[in-house]
Amino acid sequence: MSPNPNIAETPEAHPAFPPTVVNRRPRTAGRTIRVVVFNARTGSRFEGILACLRRPPLDRADVILLCEADWRLERSAGREIAAELAAALGMSFAYGPEFALGDARRATSFIGNAILCAQPLDEVRGIALPRFSSSWRRVSLVGAPRALIASARFGRRRITIGLAHLNSRCAPARRAEQMAVFMSAFEPTGPAIVGGDWNTTTMELATPAALATVAARMAMTPRRFRYPQRYEPLFAELARAGFAADGANHAGAPTFTFARAIPPPMRPKLDWIAARELAPAPGSARVIPARPGWFAGRVSDHDFVICDFSV
Repeated sequence: MSPNPNIAETPEAHPAFPPTVVNRRPRTAGRTIRVVVFNARTGSRFEGILACLRRPPLDRADVILLCEADWRLERSAGREIAAELAAALGMSFAYGPEFALGDARRATSFIGNAILCAQPLDEVRGIALPRFSSSWRRVSLVGAPRALIASARFGRRRITIGLAHLNSRCAPARRAEQMAVFMSAFEPTGPAIVGGDWNTTTMELATPAALATVAARMAMTPRRFRYPQRYEPLFAELARAGFAADGANHAGAPTFTFARAIPPPMRPKLDWIAARELAPAPGSARVIPARPGWFAGRVSDHDFVICDFSV
């Protein structure tokens, strides 16, 4: 029998790996902050990702929220993806490992998420999220899903920055539980920006057989995958904590391309930015294709999501 994806595993039952933080000289802060969210899909196409981040409009990023970044894993040539991107871009970074292969006590290779920032980061902490079982798991991983929170000063304002990569297989209500725990780690007021791959599939994908249901719903109601808010209660948890996604995201623009044969209107919107006490600059929310040129191959199955905020 497949594990029940609606049963949470206690986060404390899994080892937690401490964040790695490296700070560099700050850039001169402007009147806006450009925030980028990107799922690097391991980061194995490192040179292509870096080329994307060096091209307009991504080259002006002040904050990059990076999901699925490998650290010393063979599949990504042993690179420390977040560290090497930050060094190449002259940014500070905090890397939060989530999972490791093998023995947790001797682990040196990880899958995790990172905050890259044009300003030094402090108050960096990992937040354990509920972990849900799934019959998809084929690799033995140790660890648990963990959100990452840090603070940085932009001009006269100290802004809290948060990143979470939510479960892609469980039911929407379970993602809302993860978001609620994430939100509970923030102070009740104060300027803050959050983002990440929130996997707003609008459905439960606990087993491979569920893909057939997804295909049917994509054909019948494709709009739900580009406008998932009404199907994903995690947005209510965001609003309860004072965060708004409206205006910070290009409405209806998909961010995930699992196969080019799927037409854009049927592709889902999985990657998001939200803010509290910070106004998004009108018209700045965009989705940027994950390729360094018109004729270049994709560097991830996710696209870049960007938005500017006035400070």
